[in-house]
Order: sequence, then C-alpha cells, then structure tokens
Amino acid sequence: MPDRVPTIASGAIRRMLSSIAEAGVDPAPFAAQFGLDAATVDDVDARVPIETLHALWDVALGAMPRAEAAVVSAERYSPGDYGLVGFVAMNSATFGEALHHVVRYVGLWTEDPGMELREDGTLVVAYRWPFADGPGMRAATEAAPAEILHGARLLTQRRITPREVRFTHEAPRDVSEHTAFFGCPVHFGARDNAMAFEPADFALPLPKADAQLGAYLRSLANEALEKLVGVPPSPHQRIRELIAEELQNGVPTLDQIARRMATSDRTLRRRLEESGTSFRTLLDETRAELAQSYVRNKQLPLSEVAFLLGFSEPSAFHRAFKRWTDTTPSAFRSRA
Repeated sequence: MPDRVPTIASGAIRRMLSSIAEAGVDPAPFAAQFGLDAATVDDVDARVPIETLHALWDVALGAMPRAEAAVVSAERYSPGDYGLVGFVAMNSATFGEALHHVVRYVGLWTEDPGMELREDGTLVVAYRWPFADGPGMRAATEAAPAEILHGARLLTQRRITPREVRFTHEAPRDVSEHTAFFGCPVHFGARDNAMAFEPADFALPLPKADAQLGAYLRSLANEALEKLVGVPPSPHQRIRELIAEELQNGVPTLDQIARRMATSDRTLRRRLEESGTSFRTLLDETRAELAQSYVRNKQLPLSEVAFLLGFSEPSAFHRAFKRWTDTTPSAFRSRA
C-alpha cells in the first residue's frame, strides 16, 4: 500500500467536469465544493488526490443518477485526453503494443489503480489503496476499462470486442448498457477487475500512428517515469530506439547495438533469448513500425522509404512490407 495518499493527473478532473457539463449540468458548484480552482484544473502538471475524483463521481451521480454513467462518459473521450500516456499509445504500431505502453506508463497518469497485462491477454486493474466503497469508486472502476476499450476502438478503427469483463463490486440495477458497450459478458461480484481480449486483437495495426513521433514520445515518457518512480526504460524499448537511429546509416548489427549499450553482443543475445525474443525479431518489428509511418508520408517516394529502412533495392522492401501488412506499399498509401 502506498505510504501517502495516491494522486491522479488534473486532466482526469478536467475531463470529469467537462463530462458533467456535456450532460447538461453546471459543473461549477461541484468544482467549488472540492476547492478545484481553474488554475489547478488547467495545469497539465498538477496532481489531485484520487479520492477527489471518486467524490466528484459521487456528486455527479447524485445529480444525474445513471447506472451506466461510466461507460457512457467513456465514449466522450479520446486517447489524447490522457496526456503523454495517451499520445504514446496513439503512436504505437499495434493495439498490443499500445496496451503494453499504457500498462508501463499508467503511473504518469495515476498512482492507483495499477494495471497488469497477463499472458492470456487479460488486463487486470488493481487498487493498492483501501478506498472507501461507494458509487463514485465503482463508477471510476468501471470507467478505466471502458475508456481503454473506447480508445482502442478509435485507434484501430475496429470495434474490438473483449472475451469478458469482470468487476468486483455488485451489479447496478440495470446492466444492459454495460453489455451493449463492451459487447461481451460483463460479470459483477467477480474475483477481480479485469478485461480479457482475444489474442488476434493485439496484432491489429493503428493506421494513423507515427513511428518516429512514437519513439520520441516514449523517450519522454521513460524520462518522466524514471524521475517519478526510478524505473529505467525497458531494455527492449531501448534496443528498438537504437535500431531506429542506426537505420539511417544502414541495417544495424547486434554488435553495433551492444556497443551502444555498453555491453557485449554475447551478453545482449543471451538477455534477449532469456526474455523470449531475439535481435532479429526486434529489428524486424522496428522496421515494420517505421515503414508504415514512412509510407503514410506521401512526400517520401517509396524508393526513398526503402533506402531509409536499409533495403538494398525497392523490390526487397515491397516483399517485406507485404509480409508485415498483407498489402503493398502503394495500396497502403492510397488508403492512408
């Protein structure tokens, strides 16, 4: 359990007040009730106690009692509303990668609840602080997976449907809107708060992602996370960032990347094998991510894209791109 009251980014309060206003209720009295001045709400670096968000949900539900308020409000937001965490997710290659980034960087948005993505594709949302149960707490709990799912649908341009959704609290009087929103069985009084995805969903591409921007945003997020909790960047992510940099000079080798990481190629190879991947896999994933970003830029000739990705000839790039996306660079560009 945290040794201090956990907080959440002021953006969560700003979104909540906006949601209240969009529902036709004046949010000013609610903000005043909790001492939320405009300076705090509009400050992107400000933090407020999470209990304030729960209490704000309480009074909002009192003013407009709706059992499905959390899932309805989730559809009013976009990933960019979640600050740096949202922008990193927006510029990931696939939904699976975006969700991994959300789990890794969620601490930049809120200190509680934490998130875990299990090997079977289940996202678990767990509280570490003993918050008091109540309508606001339950609404905030339902909002977390609902907002993630809504964001996933926006980014993939697909109506992703989980296998199931679980909540530990008791069911509200009407769960029809919950079932309609999630599109799957929604269980209440369960052992945990979780949302399980189909494995195929994780491979869905994010058509509008910018690979270069994503790499830059992840570097900012890594720095912010390290300052916040002392967590260094993921080794896999660092390797991908170095690969992206080295591709400007040709296809990098394991030895080149190992030297930049101040280790030996043998040690780096062993570490990658122990983590279940390889340098070849990370190289291929990085080139695939960059390729989609470059092809979307219609100012870049496809021959130039091939060169930027380290291919000796355009035909080799075309074959690789079709393997990555099941379509040709020209067809991909025309759709983009």
